Order: sequence, then C-alpha cells, then structure tokens
Amino acid sequence: GINAEYGGYGGTTKKHNEEDNARVRDMQPVEWRPITVQFSGTVNPGLDWSFVPVQKSVSIVPGETCLAFFTAKNNSSRVITGISTYNVTPFEAGAYFNKIQCFCFDEQTLNPGEELDMPVFFYIDPEFVYDSTLINLNCADVALHYTFFDTEEPKKMFVEFARDVKAYLKGDRTEPPPFDIPEGENIVKVNDGVYKEIIRKGYDKDFIYPGCTAVVHVTGTIADTGKIFWSTRGGTPFQYTAGTGSVIDGWDDGCMGMSEGEITKIHLASTKAYGKLGNRSWDIPRHTNIDFEIEVMAIR
Repeated sequence: GINAEYGGYGGTTKKHNEEDNARVRDMQPVEWRPITVQFSGTVNPGLDWSFVPVQKSVSIVPGETCLAFFTAKNNSSRVITGISTYNVTPFEAGAYFNKIQCFCFDEQTLNPGEELDMPVFFYIDPEFVYDSTLINLNCADVALHYTFFDTEEPKKMFVEFARDVKAYLKGDRTEPPPFDIPEGENIVKVNDGVYKEIIRKGYDKDFIYPGCTAVVHVTGTIADTGKIFWSTRGGTPFQYTAGTGSVIDGWDDGCMGMSEGEITKIHLASTKAYGKLGNRSWDIPRHTNIDFEIEVMAIR
C-alpha cells in the first residue's frame, strides 16, 4: 500500500520532516536538468465530487521547490468527508519526490456545493539526476496522481460484510439464487431478470405509461415456495404512479405497457426484486426470487 511517512518506493513519495529543513535551505538546483511534472486527479466510484489539478503541469529542476494546487468540489446534496491517496510515475522517481506540505491522507470535509483549493508543496531531490535507472529511462517527465475516496465507503463495506455473516449464521442466502427462466407461449422477456406471463389479455385501449396512475389488484408470492406475502384480492386495489420509483424496478418494468383489464404474472429475479436487503414487512428474505400476479383495474 501507499505509505506517506516512510514511503519513497514503488511510486510513492517521501514525506518531508523537520530534519529536512536544513537540506532544503542548502539545496542547489540542478539547472541543466529540467523536469516536467504532470498532475492528475480522479475520484473513486461512489464519491460525488469533482477533483482536478489547477495546473496540468509545471516545469521545474531538481533541488527547486514548487507549489501546486488541486480543486475539489462536492457535487452532492450531502456533507461528505473524503480522503486521498497518491502515486508517482515512473515508480523509480517516487524515491526523490519529497512533499513539504500535502493534503493526502488527511480527511477533507466538504458541504454540499462547497469547493476547496488544496496545496501541494514539493521538490525533487537533486539525487534524482544520478539514478542509473532514471538515466536509462531518459526520464524527463514525472506524473503525480491523486485519487479521492469517500471515507464512508469502508464503513459500508464492513456493514455489508457483517450483514452477510449474520445471514450465513442464520442460514439465509448470501448471494442471489439461480433464476429459472419461465417458458411457454405466453412468456415475454422484459429484460434480464424480468419476465411476464400473460394470463388474460386486456382491452388494448388504455395502457400503463410513465407518469400515469395505475389501479391494480396484486398477489405477491415467494417464487420457490409459492407462499403469498401480499394480496389485495377481496379488498381495496393498490394504486401507484408508474415510472417514478414508487414501486420496485422489476414491478415497474413488468407492468409498463399493460392494458386495462389485463392479468399478467411478473416473474422477478431477486436482483430486480428486494435484492440483498429483502423486505422485513412482508418477511421476504434477502436474495429471493418473487412473482407478482397483477390485474389492471384502471389507468388514470
């Protein structure tokens, strides 16, 4: 892994400390050996930030200090704390790349929409010019790259791991089960994980479309046991607004285009149903394939 304090190998930089102050004061710039330092930044998937260098590159010489800046902006609607790692290429140059001041490994908290400029104060050790590997590489360019991570991500991973362990100990599934694709003349594939079985055709007049209000009777069952977990039969129909996320994705996908009077059974893989969370209200375990038999009563 990357180590800021004791690094300097394998593409990591060396962190400046108090003992280096005298060395920095006494350093003699190697004017005949110009180096272009290129900067880049990325964010880990899941972190809704933008993170870019203010300057794409600078030209310096070994033994010369330099100040560069990166800008981070929180594009989300929540407060996020991020933390960064970095590396230098070519890897051999990391041993000579010394940071006097840097934001790496320090948590940075940004409010929604907040933007922050972060400095990197560094120098390249004059010994750089005598490294035989770098001489053979004819190295004239060095790249410094940072990646920002959401500090909540490790916590989420731990919570997910703990949930899987708990499920395993209870005998529950820890991953999606096989999904038996239904077969027959009336089977229509909607997408991977969603199939519809037309039991009775509708009036082919009014159809469910995004934004409409659909009034339906529903019977939900666990696919592998046939256990009913919800039914409106004999009671008040259920109504929802199609295509707005008010029902699970698999339901929305399967019902879209159904006509008034139609009865269809929608077969859902667990990934299109309640997934790794399940549904406690209906006692649906994690990773469970389910079916919904839906009769469209009205479309408004």
